[in-house]
Amino acid sequence: MKSRLKKLEGTARLFEIEMPRETVDRVFNEVLENIRKDAAIAGFRPGNAPMDIIRKKHGEEAMDEAKKRLITRGYQQALEEHDVSPISYPEVSDIDLKLSGELTFKAKVDIHPELNLRPYKGIKVTTYRVSVSDKEVEETLERLRNMHAEFTGIDRPLQDGDFGICDVETFMDGQLVSKKRENMWIEVDKEASMLGVGSELRGLKKGDSKEIEVTLPGDFPDKKYAGKKAVFKVEVKDTKEKKLPELDDGLAKKLGKETIGECKEEIKTQLMERKEAGSKVEMENQILEEMLKKNPVALPESLVKRQMKVLMDRAEDDLAKKGLDKGSIESHRDKLKAQLRKEAEDKVKAYFLLSAVADRENIEVTDEETDNWLSSLAASYNKPFEDIKKYYEQHDLIGGLREQLREEKTLDFLLSEAAVTIKEKK
Repeated sequence: MKSRLKKLEGTARLFEIEMPRETVDRVFNEVLENIRKDAAIAGFRPGNAPMDIIRKKHGEEAMDEAKKRLITRGYQQALEEHDVSPISYPEVSDIDLKLSGELTFKAKVDIHPELNLRPYKGIKVTTYRVSVSDKEVEETLERLRNMHAEFTGIDRPLQDGDFGICDVETFMDGQLVSKKRENMWIEVDKEASMLGVGSELRGLKKGDSKEIEVTLPGDFPDKKYAGKKAVFKVEVKDTKEKKLPELDDGLAKKLGKETIGECKEEIKTQLMERKEAGSKVEMENQILEEMLKKNPVALPESLVKRQMKVLMDRAEDDLAKKGLDKGSIESHRDKLKAQLRKEAEDKVKAYFLLSAVADRENIEVTDEETDNWLSSLAASYNKPFEDIKKYYEQHDLIGGLREQLREEKTLDFLLSEAAVTIKEKK
């Protein structure tokens, strides 16, 4: 076998590989022999048919399989010969079986970028002192109170705060533009309901219908409808009154505490933890931003494309959840790609920079740390730890989890070494 390695732009490398005729013939014959063992040929027992008949009937199939085997072998040998450790799957191209019997092909891969880490200890970051006000506690308690509200049927016209359970159809220019949405709970409240439709239900009773005309906002997700008039045909199938529980120890018990005072303390603790976690993430983002600014990184395009796909899939899912159809999502695709390109590049750069810091500082993830993370996940889903760990192992997710935990430990290290300035909020 012969192979040449060409250095392309950035981290890309191109192998040009040539498999000699003798190797091609040997692998081709091996495949034919395997086919011969099970081939059903009239007049011959399996394994006894003449090879020329097998070649005539299964030659094309055998050559396709031989090419796959030869490409795999040739690629692996080339990696060893040139001492290359790829970080991407090979992009195989220009597969050619010559008249001379030689097989040639090319394989393009990305390798780990070379990094010259700039100093990363003592990076300056700024944060604000966090605190939780009584007002925030009361607002959270009120949201929890609403979550435990009861809804009872009513035999009167809808009033502010009531709910109509409705079937809704949407029309534009007299044409139905979406399938009927059934059993929608719409609150009689202009701010809480879609496009203010809820306030138009005031005074309606069970069994009533109404056509409600609204002008869609200019920033409506589906641009072809933005700024246009829409008509919602609403049929009230049922009516409900919302009753909030008393703000007393009875509610506290529903929330897992004995008294409202204990609930407030728990809420305050959770809000503080959430704010501290948010402050930590913000400081880590400042550290990453500074490292990205100071450290040039040659980007492996294959990894950027892979990250782009993850971000694109997530963005398209978000658009679908907002009600955009496939055609509208397609129209957003090019704009999304342009917006997400830099985010994808930064994520790939950050991965290599954090990995380099971890290597230099000997930051590793232990089996105990991995199991602790899986135990927390199992507890959050109320599942046995063994089931969660088995799932991660069977789906080859342990390696990715350990990388994630290593990145988190590296960020913790960088934050512990940072020069932090704490400001008071005005």
